[in-house]
Amino acid sequence: MAKTDNPLKRLVALAADDVAAWLLNSPVRSVTTRPSNLVPPAKALDSDLVFFVTLQSGRKVILHLEFQGPGSKRSMPLRMLDYQARLTTTYRNMPVHSVVWYVGKAGARDKGVHKRINLANDVYLTWKYHVIHLWKLNGEDLLALNRPALLALIGQTRLRDPKPTLTQAVRQIVERTSGERQEHLLAEFLLLCTDKELAAMAEQIIRYDRYGIPESPLISKWKEEGRVEGRVEGKEEGHLELLLRILARRCGPLSDTLAAQVQALTAIQMLDLADALLDFTGRDDLEQWLAQRIA
Repeated sequence: MAKTDNPLKRLVALAADDVAAWLLNSPVRSVTTRPSNLVPPAKALDSDLVFFVTLQSGRKVILHLEFQGPGSKRSMPLRMLDYQARLTTTYRNMPVHSVVWYVGKAGARDKGVHKRINLANDVYLTWKYHVIHLWKLNGEDLLALNRPALLALIGQTRLRDPKPTLTQAVRQIVERTSGERQEHLLAEFLLLCTDKELAAMAEQIIRYDRYGIPESPLISKWKEEGRVEGRVEGKEEGHLELLLRILARRCGPLSDTLAAQVQALTAIQMLDLADALLDFTGRDDLEQWLAQRIA
């Protein structure tokens, strides 16, 4: 697994409205998530993220996202065929828009259009999905979208003049977000600057240059966790600990029962909770959220 995988998932879950509006090229009314262990589960295949989007027009669409770095031995086109077939079978009346995000120069030959030919050289199967090569995307184009939450991706893009571009990205995030959302975006911004020189430049801009923003415990923790590779049964224990700490701050001390319920969540459900807790006002919100997913 690429070390960008989890920061990308967290960022996309945090900025789901902006990501959906960007990828679907349409105003969005709402975005929700559901478990992405696609059915029928003859052999379970865990997709990365599945969003259920209601456009401003009222039309509903499934936005299915996969993240892929270098080194994977699994065929992404065949995985996408399987995922799309399962989503279409399960949600027959909803169109599916699938997107593969490639990082680290992975997927250079994947154009998102695939077919199979039979013995008579006739095409018997075709499938398509949207491909984003983050490493080919111009950072300046992200700036032009005027969506600060997406600018945490900029360290994975192509930067003609890194320092002013990174500075403008930080400026938008700082001036147009606040509180925990701002901290989360800055943390992912730093983690996704995987090039050492770029990371040092980004940290300099955030901490010492124009903005002088002190490094919060959240950013420090996530930077530290971002250097540690690997997961234990699909969970990152450091992120679980951080999630519990943030929940305790937002909802008050957690009972043993509530803490155990959070610990039992899947990795995707933890991402959903990290996104949802930004709107929590107390323990009742957490209990209601858990009850809906553990029932």
